Amino acid sequence: MFSYIAGIDEAGRGPVIGPLVVCCAFCNRDDEKLLRKFASKDSKQLTAAQREEAYAKLRSFCTFRWVEISAADLNKLMKKMSLNDIEAKVMADLAKKLDENSDLMIDMPDRYSWTFRRRMEKFGIKRFEAEHKADENYPIVAAASICAKIIRDHKIDEIRAATCDFGSGYPSDQKTIAALKDKARLEMLRPFIRERWKTLDNLKQRKLFEGEE
Repeated sequence: MFSYIAGIDEAGRGPVIGPLVVCCAFCNRDDEKLLRKFASKDSKQLTAAQREEAYAKLRSFCTFRWVEISAADLNKLMKKMSLNDIEAKVMADLAKKLDENSDLMIDMPDRYSWTFRRRMEKFGIKRFEAEHKADENYPIVAAASICAKIIRDHKIDEIRAATCDFGSGYPSDQKTIAALKDKARLEMLRPFIRERWKTLDNLKQRKLFEGEE
């Protein structure tokens, strides 16, 4: 049994505004009891205040590393790579920084495990486990989820302060849609918009942009 446990998760895969944040959390296996106490729920099940409180506790025995990919960088990267490849590469880069005695669990972004494994191996990582909803089933992945969500939320707060109130940045948010339909706010937000997003959830949003032009 390895001495350390590690988990990787992301926040902000689906929004049309703001960055994608991928986080890796790891700790000594001896701290699993504490981990279960403070990361029993993934970030989506917690309020912002609860996430901050949990993160403060987790940082006393967990180490966190993350990568923030801005909307502008995503727009550039997606000219030559798929979103899933971008995410797998970042996850692989984070995994390479782990102690070799670490068990790694990843919240799987791909639909099929064999597809995700092939991506990770392409980027140099062979020893890991991955599951859908791992953030709900493994506290170490929940810890990564909490950190990723906090980092993204802070960035969204910064973007709002510099531009306008656009809500959460998700296509399902009517406040976001209203901001994107307003020409003045759209111009302010343009540097932070994922114009090359190709997920099914954002197809309607892409048509909205076409209508504005």
